[in-house]
Amino acid sequence: MAIRHLDSAPKAEDFTPLQEHQEQTPTTFFDSKPVLYARYPGLTLSAPASDLQQDPAIFRFNSDNEGDDALIKDVEIWVNSDNLILFQTGSTSTGVAIPYPSIALHATMKYKSAIDALYMNISLNDPETVNQEEDFQTLELTILPPSYSSDPDTACIKDIFNAMNTCADLHPDPDASGGEEGDDVLDDSAPGASGWITAENMDEYMDENGNFAGMVIGGDELGPGAGTVRARAEGDEGTNGLNGMDGHEEKYHRTG
Repeated sequence: MAIRHLDSAPKAEDFTPLQEHQEQTPTTFFDSKPVLYARYPGLTLSAPASDLQQDPAIFRFNSDNEGDDALIKDVEIWVNSDNLILFQTGSTSTGVAIPYPSIALHATMKYKSAIDALYMNISLNDPETVNQEEDFQTLELTILPPSYSSDPDTACIKDIFNAMNTCADLHPDPDASGGEEGDDVLDDSAPGASGWITAENMDEYMDENGNFAGMVIGGDELGPGAGTVRARAEGDEGTNGLNGMDGHEEKYHRTG
């Protein structure tokens, strides 16, 4: 899933507004336009200047250097259900569409320890074509709010972050569901592992007390409470944070 270059700006009519989508019935979701969760113009992207040339689509952005960083100004963001679009308006008129699984990490942060911003770590490789870990290329992008250098309007940062959370959840990492050694899997001797359990053969799987016998997951026999769902304990939500960032550092399973 590579970053795709865009030579024309997105149009509002290409998307379904979020409110309209929420008012639709489920049967109308199919074959519909991508849902637009957030759109903000006037943003600035900050990235290590030496890293921009790693991807030809990113390298098309017009940028100004500020020390070791490149600043890409006049950027409009379109957070939609298909992908994340960053488009530079003005004389350059170029953009990129980033697949959500390529976004390894996104988190709110403090730019220069003062300004609310959104950090992204983006994979520039197709994981299917790269075999060696050292061959993986990543790009760090920081989204800065409008007027960040004088009177920043930071309200959009949290909105963009929340919209990206929702859209990223629509594109789960396909590798996350793959079984690995140590995963909980049904043992070959588990009830029904070798075929259907029916009224005719149920007695083969029951003990004298009417309970399933020998049901094993991951090498451990299930004990009392198996098959029930335990609600999360109050206050058991954990604490997000990575070097001052707020949230979704756990998403480093991507590259999404």
